[in-house]
Amino acid sequence: MAGLPVRLAIASAYRSLLYKLEKRIPLPDINPFYYDALAIVLSVVFLYAQTPSQKALLIGAVLLTDWLDGATARRYNRVQRSGYVIDIVTDRVSEAFIFSAELETAVGQMFFLLWMINCILTYYSVQSNKHVPLPLRFAYLVVLIA
Repeated sequence: MAGLPVRLAIASAYRSLLYKLEKRIPLPDINPFYYDALAIVLSVVFLYAQTPSQKALLIGAVLLTDWLDGATARRYNRVQRSGYVIDIVTDRVSEAFIFSAELETAVGQMFFLLWMINCILTYYSVQSNKHVPLPLRFAYLVVLIA
């Protein structure tokens, strides 16, 4: 369990675009955990969002912080297995807040069920060294704006 889990090949297309973009943007030299903490705060705020546009904006901001924590870690050579574990646990906590806020809808219930499956996939990812969790927040964002 020394290295970071390997991502699935399907992720390589969009990941290569993100890697090119992150090399061009200025990133502050801060602990990537700050982005994770901001993602949790934004996910809690999601509990109080009233409109689909507010919800979409908050999920977009959460996804941006999730990307920025990895970009910052890569830029400033802070990529570690412990950081990976903190990141994926933060992702699952963020999803828990977001999807529990939507339990009154059938779509929200479906995503909450997928979140439970994602928790199992996250555990498998850490144990098997293969990154397999589902991008549920991104999928939910697509559902919100569609």
